Amino acid sequence: MKTSWGALTLPKYIAALAVLAMIAVTPVAGQANRPQGARDPGPRPNPRSLIPNPIPGLNPNEMALFNESLLRISELEGTCDTCAQQPEGTLPVDPRPDNPFSPTSLVNSAGMGPTFNADQCVTCHIQPTLGGGSPRVNPAFEVATRQGGLNIVPSFETRTGPFREVRYKFHDDGTRDGGVVSLFTVRGRRDAPDCNLRQPDFEAAVRAKNTSFRIPLSLFGLGLIESIQDSALLANLNANTALKRSLGINGKFNRVPNNGTISRFGWKAQNASINIFAGEAYNVEMGISNDLFPISRSEEPGCNVSYEPFDVPRTKPGLYENPLKIMPAWLMFTVFMRFVDAPQPAILTPSAQWGKQLFSEVGCVLCHTASFQTPGTANPRRPSEEIGPQVVALRGKTVNLYSDLMVHNMGATLADNVVQGDAGADEFRTTPLWGLGQRLFFLHDGRTTDLMTAIQDHFSLAGSDGGDNPSADRFSRTYGDSEANEVVRRFNRRTEPEKQAILDFLRSL
Repeated sequence: MKTSWGALTLPKYIAALAVLAMIAVTPVAGQANRPQGARDPGPRPNPRSLIPNPIPGLNPNEMALFNESLLRISELEGTCDTCAQQPEGTLPVDPRPDNPFSPTSLVNSAGMGPTFNADQCVTCHIQPTLGGGSPRVNPAFEVATRQGGLNIVPSFETRTGPFREVRYKFHDDGTRDGGVVSLFTVRGRRDAPDCNLRQPDFEAAVRAKNTSFRIPLSLFGLGLIESIQDSALLANLNANTALKRSLGINGKFNRVPNNGTISRFGWKAQNASINIFAGEAYNVEMGISNDLFPISRSEEPGCNVSYEPFDVPRTKPGLYENPLKIMPAWLMFTVFMRFVDAPQPAILTPSAQWGKQLFSEVGCVLCHTASFQTPGTANPRRPSEEIGPQVVALRGKTVNLYSDLMVHNMGATLADNVVQGDAGADEFRTTPLWGLGQRLFFLHDGRTTDLMTAIQDHFSLAGSDGGDNPSADRFSRTYGDSEANEVVRRFNRRTEPEKQAILDFLRSL
């Protein structure tokens, strides 16, 4: 029947609305009476300000360092001491309000090397505020051509997907690799006019199934994690051992080879300290040599136009008289991670409160340990009598990280076939869940935005082909069971309202 909407009379208009209403509520064929399953409620809204909170109780000197660190992580890097291109008061990859710490003139870094992934700390770490995870709009497409760069964005980077770091699993001779392969070079940039270094052939590596991906981790509360004593982590390892064993949960710590202490930072707990984490990020992600990593990753003639090591304490007269400016940028990045506060949870709804209880009953908390305590008491009047972190604000704090900081076998569905220290090809550190309520992408490779998918991908049987794992390869069927299998089964046996409550709880973190 053909209807002329322009000639509708009021009665016909009302009748038409009635028809439309019936269509709107009529079930699609096959969906009548189908129960609605539990669904990820999605991320909570971002805060109004881009600026994260410092840990409460910092002294004036520590606050000055924290504010300086906000400026340093916001600066846009260039290749040399005098050619840094600073953003004009805004973050170029983020549409939200201006970042007041974004510098408009040269500060104390630059020195970007021939190869890099990003040219700004907050390129990768900005969701929901400075220091967070990967943003909603992938900045790779802007970074690739900044300053006239001639880079092509690889196919595994999508405009609405996470900013992915790529590793090659094996060298051409078949031996293990696992190192980061830089996405971009400075070829074509105005601040490196003589560089002719081209990007690797990423598409060939993808076709050969030789790529593994990782997305940026949130940096919030790392000073609190750093302050947890090894003895507390070991006590947690030895707690509930019978129950863990009955559920197939084992796990181990990735340890520092030289001194045997527990390593706890990075997707595989491969970094022993936030200092190492910071120095490596400057060298690997931005190509900036520094005190910890003094040699550039590439010394290609015409492309490496800065001295090495570049980012060290700066003492040039007339330019770096302020003690805060003498501090190298990579070390200020460490200061930021040590002093930035932990993510704050939302007020629990009745459903989320129920979900918190169910999260424990199902067994998730056996790996995602709810909290630890840092030693000492926050009493600045008697610091010499206390044992604990030197920073008083880090003492005696409850660290609600929801992680045991151990690495666990996760099976083929999550395996990336990269070995780092004591962490094997399918082993990952239990990711801290604090801040989960505002994360956009999940799992180490950012393959999903859906919490339910992330939970189900913890399940993997021995001999699996890897399922939806982007890193699945011919070795996938060699992995054993995931340690999370029985916990996922217990979750799946719960009613839909119970599953929903758990999802609501996770999004409250």
